[in-house]
Amino acid sequence: MQRIILVDDHHIVRQGLEFLLSTVENLEVIEGFSDGESFLNYIAENELPDIVLLDLVMPNMNGIEITEKLKTTYPQIKILVLTSYIDDEHVISAIDKGADGYEMKDVEPEQLIDSINRVLNGEKIIHPQAQNVIESVNKKPHMTNKLSKREIEVLTEMVKGKTNKEIAATLFVSEKTVKTHVSHIFNKLQVTDRTKAAIYAMENKLI
Repeated sequence: MQRIILVDDHHIVRQGLEFLLSTVENLEVIEGFSDGESFLNYIAENELPDIVLLDLVMPNMNGIEITEKLKTTYPQIKILVLTSYIDDEHVISAIDKGADGYEMKDVEPEQLIDSINRVLNGEKIIHPQAQNVIESVNKKPHMTNKLSKREIEVLTEMVKGKTNKEIAATLFVSEKTVKTHVSHIFNKLQVTDRTKAAIYAMENKLI
């Protein structure tokens, strides 16, 4: 019997999931929580579950934070994100922090059960919409042309509105060196000016 914990701040969602999973012979819902802190306090003192069905947006501690803490302390626990969020910030963050799967809340019941079992068997299950987000992000210029540590430092100062001369003074390099870095940043991010570079950096959380 595979032990499941549900973490979702909507009682009706937890209730529906518990009813659905009660019909599956090899799965047992042992607890449900509406926030991350209560959940983490529980597993620190009780037998660990095999898998957690985890929402991403909740009070006190969101699903991204829970995923990071859980995988750091209990890496053997599988995490299947079950959410309605499909933007790159949620998808990429959840996967980067160690989630074993990413499913949408409108998934068909049979598909959800299949995803749970496959994650328990060691597979990485990503909903097609989430997979599209991942592929889209991976195609962005900064993913295919990584900025160096120094280029990130220069870009950070550019976002603050500093001139090349001011950046040079801040980083203790020559103004010519800064100009070279700025040129490389423009090429790598496929932008044509400082404003566009700053907007790109903020939108994609490069700094």
